[in-house]
Amino acid sequence: MKLALLGYGFMGGAHLAAIQRIDGVTVKSVSSRTRPSNPGPTRGNLNLKSGPLPGDVVWHPDWREILKDPEIDAVDVCLPTDLHKEVVLAALSAGKHVFCEKPMAIHSEDCDVILAAAEVSGHIFMVGQVLRFMYPYRYAADFIKEVGHDAVSRCVLRRRTGYPDWGGWLGKEERSGGAILDLLSHDLDQALSLFGAPKWVRAVSQGPVDTMKATLQYEDGFVVQVEGGWFVPDVPFSASFEIEAGGRSLSFRDGALRRRDENGTDHLVEIPEQDPYFDEIFYFIDCCRRNVLPAICLPTESAAAVRLSNLLKASRDANGKEIAWKM
Repeated sequence: MKLALLGYGFMGGAHLAAIQRIDGVTVKSVSSRTRPSNPGPTRGNLNLKSGPLPGDVVWHPDWREILKDPEIDAVDVCLPTDLHKEVVLAALSAGKHVFCEKPMAIHSEDCDVILAAAEVSGHIFMVGQVLRFMYPYRYAADFIKEVGHDAVSRCVLRRRTGYPDWGGWLGKEERSGGAILDLLSHDLDQALSLFGAPKWVRAVSQGPVDTMKATLQYEDGFVVQVEGGWFVPDVPFSASFEIEAGGRSLSFRDGALRRRDENGTDHLVEIPEQDPYFDEIFYFIDCCRRNVLPAICLPTESAAAVRLSNLLKASRDANGKEIAWKM
């Protein structure tokens, strides 16, 4: 199977390192504005596996040229978010399977167009919601199934980092959608996956630079909170969650997963070594090989995360206005 990488920045480098470990898959081409050079792609706020582009990979400054290659079976889209709609539609039209880094697009209307095109294309389309492949978050989903949704009394998801001064485009809201869409949509996707669509939402700022404290209110009164965003540049990256259900709880903080059971026993849950970027792309490749639509993260669910992100941004920008979720 031959694959092309469209975009070779922070995420592009991480995806390349993952793809190179998949048997039977060759990265034939890559597109980027400038020819990639050592020591590798732009580095971001995470210490992800990456490395220089192999010498046998063909570079194109224009992604459109890659789509003309009949040998390319699939493309991995790691371009700025404002380009996703155009690129994904063109790739599907060219007969390629498409893996697209999250978020799917900036606007919900663009997601609707992409979903419609993917449905009639006959090809596999998947969005990289990487948290769905990360062990602590998969364990959290199993924990909630174990204790029962109705038993959960509290859920808080947090994600924060310094202002993204790498890449150039992330800090431009018209290109990335801002911190809520680009960063916190990870946790919003988790909230939707774990608990479904809320009844209404509201959000306020947590302070500079581009931050949010969100409340997702459900029909039965249950509340999920999502907090964080882009802070001042020297704030280190962190991600955590807390889930409480009666006398039981599960938390993930500082890389440690801790569980408390009904009998009061508190213990660490071992987190196996994994590369979630490898896992998600391997899953996509497997779907392509078997011609089976992805089930772990459906494109419709990725579109819902975009919609929720935009509702919360509108609420925050309106000083915490309550907004109903209407399908």
